[in-house]
Amino acid sequence: MRTAYLAIIMATLAYHNVALAQFSVEATVTTLMDDNINNNYLRVSDKVSEAALKSGYDWETEASNIQLFYSGSLNYFSATTERTFHTHAFGGTYSYLFDEENQTLLNAGGAYSMRRGRGDYTFYDNTQLSLYANLKHSFAERVMGRANYSFRSVSFSELSDFNYTEHYGFIQGTFFLPTRTTLILEGDIGTKIYSTPNYDSTMQQPNQGKGKGRAQHIAASAPSVTQFIGLARIGQPIMEGTGLSLTTTYQANLQKESRYLSSEYGTISDDELFDDHYGYEGLQTSVTLTQLLPAAMQMKLTGSLQNRNYSERPAYDLNGIQIAGTREDTRKVLTLQLEKRFESLGLSVGLSYDYIVNRSNDVFYDYTNSALTARLSYAY
Repeated sequence: MRTAYLAIIMATLAYHNVALAQFSVEATVTTLMDDNINNNYLRVSDKVSEAALKSGYDWETEASNIQLFYSGSLNYFSATTERTFHTHAFGGTYSYLFDEENQTLLNAGGAYSMRRGRGDYTFYDNTQLSLYANLKHSFAERVMGRANYSFRSVSFSELSDFNYTEHYGFIQGTFFLPTRTTLILEGDIGTKIYSTPNYDSTMQQPNQGKGKGRAQHIAASAPSVTQFIGLARIGQPIMEGTGLSLTTTYQANLQKESRYLSSEYGTISDDELFDDHYGYEGLQTSVTLTQLLPAAMQMKLTGSLQNRNYSERPAYDLNGIQIAGTREDTRKVLTLQLEKRFESLGLSVGLSYDYIVNRSNDVFYDYTNSALTARLSYAY
């Protein structure tokens, strides 16, 4: 690890003589008012305040860019204070334009990050190593392609059974039609491999008579889940300053060995430990209306409908008694976003509202949720 970062630093120092160096910083303050912070039937309300900082140092030429960066955040929970946590990440990125016509762009990078909590929530604490490479190419005036590969290695401080590595990749094609319609087709595939094996053992039964008992057999397997995602998106301008897009996504699990934190049901929804996206499959459809408003403001209104069929996860009642072999959710989300930029000041102000209705045959996860978020960001 040290060798990799030393190589990056040496490369950037050598690059300094031929490139333009520039320092950048971005600070963001966000406040979330949520009437169901855990997304379950208990409906626990909380206010979450986040302060985030990202700083970087760039070396640029006409064809390339190298950046070293640090980002950190503090998330403070007002009601469930023990859920307060902070994150830190260190990394670097590299971008390169391959030809004079700027038809091919390579982006690559990596980061090392950590999450630290307190109290009863330290089981979330983890460290991550992430790497990615992204290649974008313009095949013609109206056709653009993109391919991406990313790798993650995650280690939890207290939950080693949930340590994993992930390989994820996608191929995307974008088509700009003469009708001013934009069509995006994408295929993703990801594999999550847990670090600790599953054991299938047969205990030896002692022989009450003469001779030896049966030999004990222990088999170990490396659990993993592989998920395919297909995406299609159509975007169309309706009139000046107004656009509409329709997105359909289907995710299917080709291997189904997801792990859940609780043997019956967890306490928090929409979470990597309790509600990992690798753990369910189904169809999702969303519609987004984008509208430019006076005073250089922008509004986005999105509605989505998603079916979630959970792999190898039964549904329970509130007493922990199994009532169905498979948990099945229908999730409806309405999101309204407003944003105002002050370019001369480097400021951005945002306001968003989310309303979620989740209908589930697992009573614990049958809920509604309203959340209001205000954000102020400064970039230099």
